[in-house]
Amino acid sequence: MSFPSSRLDRRALVTGLVVAPAVLSFGRAQAGGAYLFPLGVASGDPAHDGFVIWTRLAADPHAADGLGGLSGAIPVRWEVSADDQFRRIVAAGNVTASTDAAHSVHIEVTGLAPHRPYWYRFIAQGQLSPTGRALTTPAPNAAADRLRLAVASCSHWERGYFSAYGHMADEQPDLTLFLGDYIYEYSLVPDRADQVVRPYNLEEATSLAGYRNRYALHKTDANLQRLHAVAPCIAVWDDHEVQDDYSGVWSKMSGVSPNDFLQRRAAAYQAFYEAMPIRRTRLSAALQMPIYRRVRYGNLAEFFMLDGRQYRSKQPCSDGENGGKGQIVTDATCTDRLDPSRTFLGFEQERWLYDGLARAEARWNILGQNLVMAGLRLARSPAEENRYWTDTWDGFPAARDRLTGALSELKPSNPVVLSGDYHSFWTNDVKLDSRDPSSATVATEFVGTSITSTGPSYEGLMAVMPNNPQVKFFDSRPRGYMSIDVRPDRMDTRYQVISDVRDPKASLSTLKSWTVESGRPGAVAA
Repeated sequence: MSFPSSRLDRRALVTGLVVAPAVLSFGRAQAGGAYLFPLGVASGDPAHDGFVIWTRLAADPHAADGLGGLSGAIPVRWEVSADDQFRRIVAAGNVTASTDAAHSVHIEVTGLAPHRPYWYRFIAQGQLSPTGRALTTPAPNAAADRLRLAVASCSHWERGYFSAYGHMADEQPDLTLFLGDYIYEYSLVPDRADQVVRPYNLEEATSLAGYRNRYALHKTDANLQRLHAVAPCIAVWDDHEVQDDYSGVWSKMSGVSPNDFLQRRAAAYQAFYEAMPIRRTRLSAALQMPIYRRVRYGNLAEFFMLDGRQYRSKQPCSDGENGGKGQIVTDATCTDRLDPSRTFLGFEQERWLYDGLARAEARWNILGQNLVMAGLRLARSPAEENRYWTDTWDGFPAARDRLTGALSELKPSNPVVLSGDYHSFWTNDVKLDSRDPSSATVATEFVGTSITSTGPSYEGLMAVMPNNPQVKFFDSRPRGYMSIDVRPDRMDTRYQVISDVRDPKASLSTLKSWTVESGRPGAVAA
């Protein structure tokens, strides 16, 4: 986003073991024997009977054509084992990695036992991939007494090292949530070269090859590979997977037609699918790619993973000199902000969400999504005219009212919103009426800071906090992630911060801890 100014065992995986290239008794490696698994492995979208396992073959991950230095189809074998030494293979098969998906491999494994770990690997051209560890979820109505989450967003390569990912891996979560901005499409060079810790050496991504190479660069990071190898993830996107502050089919740039922007967006969505361990999805004839979905974790939790970019209405008041970017507005100057016909999720996704919430049976109902929901009035006192930043849910207040109204009426058990994007930690009460801080609290919101991306002005936003009693905590200065422990009676959230993004071996500390008790919306400082 842009801001307003103001054995191979569990321990080995966690401590950074990466399997060296192993030439087996068959086949010859393509591209002169280059290692074909430099991007690691990953698992995702777990279910009670399986999960997705992923890899992408490459000999030259940053080849200009985006194909990783490979051409032609490559046979790949995959194996899933009940033990880390692969003595008990429980699922296996053969697939073909092809150029049309940049030699990525997505296997939707089924038929496994619930609520247990498995190990997986790939073999191609006589080479063995690193080993990954995945976990199935408990059966939908089975009792589960604990779920450990790690939550990340906003990892700008140029801004610093991904040491936070390494610390996340050390915590051995059961599940990792990526809430957007897994990559950044633009480069700081040349305008802000003095802020670069490690350069992309890539042009801004606007084409399929460009987006593929952005993901490939990130995937070469050892800490990110460790995290993906430790546990499955669920990933959604925000804006930088395509373009800063885009909204639906509208670019942030004035003069770019929706038809032209759709071509760029489609390339970005295709690259996202190729790079992430998600279940099969395809670009439709309308160049849409659905990624919103539900993931059940026994009777303990259900995740509603939302897409807050693809189906949005146009940014409010976006026809001026700022184009489609987020901007600060008042309701007197931007009546479009209040238009009830505008949507944040798209009306089809809204119906899907409300139907799911109406049937929700889990103890905790977690909305994983990209942008701050509770809202922020950018005024220093009640007497000052309120101003709003339009790229968050504040730009779509009628859509937020529909969601908070649904939470109030449907009363799903213990709704919690997990958000990213704002490069800062927030603990919020989500109010039934965002204009009225005294209205009922319908959900608790935790917002995680960035892995590396620079935060907004701490002093500037702290100056408006007295006019925002729904915000219980805010800090934009540290980088890090959220670590969450879900139990039947409570949810404990820790804000984990690293010492310095410029240090590849940055240390870790806990900034703040929060508890939400079952049946009591609102977080309490621990």
